[in-house]
Amino acid sequence: MKLKTSVPGQYLGYGLQPTRLCFHLMNEASGSKISLEHLDDVAIHHKSGTVILEQSKSALSGNPASNKSADLWKALSNWAELPRSLFDSVDLFRYYVTPFKSGDLVRELNEAKDVGKAATLLKRFKTKSFKGAPGIGAEPLIAKFLAAGDPVCLKVIERFELLSENDPLETIRGKLAALLPEENLDRFCEAAIGMAKAEVEGLIRKGKVPLIETGGFRKKLRAFIRKYDFSNLLAPTTSAPADHQISDILARQPTFVQQLSAIDPSSRLMAIAVSDFLRATADKVTWADAGSILETSLDELDESLVRHHRLTADELSDTHAELEAALRGRQLYRRCTELQLPLEGRTLPAYFVSGEYNCLADDRRLGWHPNYLSLFPSRSP
Repeated sequence: MKLKTSVPGQYLGYGLQPTRLCFHLMNEASGSKISLEHLDDVAIHHKSGTVILEQSKSALSGNPASNKSADLWKALSNWAELPRSLFDSVDLFRYYVTPFKSGDLVRELNEAKDVGKAATLLKRFKTKSFKGAPGIGAEPLIAKFLAAGDPVCLKVIERFELLSENDPLETIRGKLAALLPEENLDRFCEAAIGMAKAEVEGLIRKGKVPLIETGGFRKKLRAFIRKYDFSNLLAPTTSAPADHQISDILARQPTFVQQLSAIDPSSRLMAIAVSDFLRATADKVTWADAGSILETSLDELDESLVRHHRLTADELSDTHAELEAALRGRQLYRRCTELQLPLEGRTLPAYFVSGEYNCLADDRRLGWHPNYLSLFPSRSP
């Protein structure tokens, strides 16, 4: 049995069986095939010829894992009535329940992996006290199961597996988490489930067996991820700040604002600079905390920005030495903040480089006025 702690319910937007189909397509070895509503709700067909049959039950109301659950006994009796050729090829009869539910009987069934434990359970099933009154509750389904005979019933019990978890999407997210940023997982989960569902429905419409090969599905999914790579764009984490937030920064006069003031900027340029500074600062923290970027990548970006600043300042000192200091500083600022660079090969929001330049100015690693080194001495040794 498997217990998950995440919240239930999101899978309802996709359908439980397509969600389980998608998970198995991502989880099973290449060469295996997964079917939907063919041999069972979902079935795993191994290259060796053996299969795993899975009954998938939603437990948002009621408990399909309770001792006398009609769902449970219907699954057991259906498995016991399988054609002999199919029955003998089954490695596991899996009973999947979500959100997490359990019961004394399913726990005992799950643990009855040898003939002795299975026989003890089967003996109890035959008692009148267990079956209950004829025709009442689960009794007809229990009788149907027992009618298959002891050898079959024992094998169903021995091969029974209970799997219960709170959120069936979590296992799919786990498969994608190593490849994609956290903020993109749900979008790709939805896409992967949709692809699995569409493919199997296409087979059904064509009158073909609804059977999908795992390796082929994963190849298509990888191609989809490459084509629609949401992770290639580092998305903004905040909207533009309000006017009062900008006014508050200007009133506090942090170093980057003082550096800009030294080159007599327009009020509009100053407001844009403060906005870019605030948004870039928020983005860096959020992206790093979410694992969307490596912090060392920001250091590499900063080195590139500082290098560009030095080269541009040197060029302007050669070509525009006659300009007054403030005007030369504004030209330097514009030339630097118009630069667009990627971060880890991903496109940055338009404001980010400008914001990061102001972060560097705030740390006195660079400046805009030709004499910024004397006006704003660096804190670095």
